[in-house]
Amino acid sequence: MLYPPPTTSTTVELNLPKKPIWGEPQVPAKPKTPSEWFALKFPDAVARYGCPFLEVRQSSCDGFTMVTPAVLNVDFFAGMLAGDSKLGHSVIYLENEMQFYYREPMQNVFKPTTAEKLQTYYRAMLLRCAQELNGETDKLNLFAEFRSDKNARAVTNRAKSILACSSDFFSGTSPNTRIRGPELHERLMGVLCETMLEPNGESHVTVTQAYRAFCRLAEQRQLGTLRRSQFKATMTDLMREQFGVGLRRDVPDAFGMQQEAWKGVRLVNVETLAA
Repeated sequence: MLYPPPTTSTTVELNLPKKPIWGEPQVPAKPKTPSEWFALKFPDAVARYGCPFLEVRQSSCDGFTMVTPAVLNVDFFAGMLAGDSKLGHSVIYLENEMQFYYREPMQNVFKPTTAEKLQTYYRAMLLRCAQELNGETDKLNLFAEFRSDKNARAVTNRAKSILACSSDFFSGTSPNTRIRGPELHERLMGVLCETMLEPNGESHVTVTQAYRAFCRLAEQRQLGTLRRSQFKATMTDLMREQFGVGLRRDVPDAFGMQQEAWKGVRLVNVETLAA
């Protein structure tokens, strides 16, 4: 006698971990599908960009179930690259430089990274998900399709808009710091204004004097050199903000030659520069 094949039911689902019911014992949630696995590890990304996958569940009459992640939510995985705030990790994209940066938590400093490295991290998380889930998950897409170069590039390309930060993220007044960023020179000029300059109506500071003082400070801190023209442009704004003086070009030197200087300010702590 021939028996008909067992019937199956197919449903399309957006699976997320079930919220605990008030009053019930709190037990750690165990993921049963790829969406639940990623949602538990990156709840912030789920809250902002939605369920990681569109999943298909097939249930047979004999009690077997198979869950297949069918469609990738690119927005979620681009947001996932932002990192884990609990661990102090974060990734940003600086549009004016077209550069990704990641925050190194031990040094509390941002370092440049590449789209290729972020793609490697994305692939590694998919593989880890496939390894940790049970046999009820169809792992072909997790291992092959979603880890393809095409999908990895789509994630990092989307991340450029999702992780984009403002142009002043690394400004001289920002608390964010990166390795050898040009804003470090601007902050050092602020130190120069606050600690080595003071108002004095009978004195003046030439651009050359201020630039030499700045170069010595930069050398002490191993920040590298800055062009005089860049120093003058930034320092002019800082002097106006700090002391209310503008750059003049008619201040005579010891030989009667006109020079660029700020009047009403004098340089102090000269002995520090000579040390």
